[in-house]
Amino acid sequence: MAKKVFVVTGLGYGDEGKGTITHWLCHAHRAHTVVRTGGPQALHRVVTAAGKEHVFSQFGSGTLCGSATHLSKHMVIDPYAILKEGEALMYEHGVRGLFDMLTIHEDALVITPFQAIVGRLRELLRGAKRHGSVGIGVGETVLDDDVFGDTAVRAKDLNAPSLRTKLEAIRLRKLTEFEEIRDRAHVLPPETRDRIQLELRDLEDPDTIQWAVEQFTKLACKTRVVGTEYVAKNILESDGTVVFESSQGVLLDRWYGFHPYTTKVRTIPGTALSIIRECAYGGEINAYGILRAYHTRHGAGPFVTESSEITALLPDASNRDHAWQGNFRVGQFDLVAARYAVDACGSHSLDGIILTCMDRIRPSATVRFAERYESVPVEHTQDFFRRSTDTSIERIIVRHGQGPAQLQRQEKLGKALETCSPRLTQCTKNIFPEMLADALNVPIVAISTGQTEDNKSVVTQIEKRAVSL
Repeated sequence: MAKKVFVVTGLGYGDEGKGTITHWLCHAHRAHTVVRTGGPQALHRVVTAAGKEHVFSQFGSGTLCGSATHLSKHMVIDPYAILKEGEALMYEHGVRGLFDMLTIHEDALVITPFQAIVGRLRELLRGAKRHGSVGIGVGETVLDDDVFGDTAVRAKDLNAPSLRTKLEAIRLRKLTEFEEIRDRAHVLPPETRDRIQLELRDLEDPDTIQWAVEQFTKLACKTRVVGTEYVAKNILESDGTVVFESSQGVLLDRWYGFHPYTTKVRTIPGTALSIIRECAYGGEINAYGILRAYHTRHGAGPFVTESSEITALLPDASNRDHAWQGNFRVGQFDLVAARYAVDACGSHSLDGIILTCMDRIRPSATVRFAERYESVPVEHTQDFFRRSTDTSIERIIVRHGQGPAQLQRQEKLGKALETCSPRLTQCTKNIFPEMLADALNVPIVAISTGQTEDNKSVVTQIEKRAVSL
């Protein structure tokens, strides 16, 4: 049997349908493993033709097809949430041997309770200026690793003698950090101050360390922590199909999203491709970007095509208003933003696009989409936009980079986007995929017209490639 890899990447602000597409690819190609990248803030809803439904967070979205899960070194993990999700899959869906099918890379970052607490405290202290955190500590954990490095808890520490010492050091550091920011709380509403006090009690309680040790040890005893050699030999070199499933979308990427309304993890296909390259994989690679037939965004941040009318018309079964993220917002398809996401992925990184939620557009309806943006001429925006006229923007310019200068640039870009409005055009539903493929210069390879694997159809057979990375 030949070796084949699919890389699944969201090209929006998340919620594009990565879960349902991963499930379909696993079902259609009998994938033996799903490799996860990103973080546990994913909410990937899968509905099967047999009537099962689960919203995946850390297990791969091919689990209901029998695919194993590998949490890669580019995954941030929450041990307690893994255990809870595993219980749901075993007892609600009858998945047997679930933890025997789970491996975790030894270098995967682990969220501690203290990072989750302080992440929520920072968001509460922002008041009306929240960034849209999910509230589980992903960003806090990644930023701690950037600054403190070896003091971070990783999967190889889950059952190590040094675990308790590392947890205590993180707790004390977080207590110190909170003392530096707690004076902001006096200007907040009483109910927010009360929530801060509740969070603070858990941060100050030394018993939280014992709870974490028990949960981390429990996970370590249930599954296998492995190195890169295992990934190369036992996953990528095995015959059959592997699907790489990312979290969130390119428009929320740490360095390409519109700071500060972004995730701290990487969401571009390059993350998965780096693992494939490191393992010297020599099989077939298919990298697919996922887009809805309309755009959505969960929480704050620029969203040029947002429409309250469309938000009301297209409620989402698995995406509701969230206590931490904020409101779920919907708008017309944004061709300018889609071009930007494709460009951010890098030249020739995508072999095709899969278009989801086409069933939510009425058969007789036309598809309205933002072909361009309108914006008054603003000084110093020439580095952000390519304009066809003084007021018409046809492209957002990608600047590749990392670090503080890149974040400053992306924050300014986000503010510039807040001044833009969509210039809408339309086409019939049946030619929308063809129009999109031409506009993005990437073929549409499949369309989803419903929730299950039976509602997916291949529309273009593109030439497959065996890539030497």
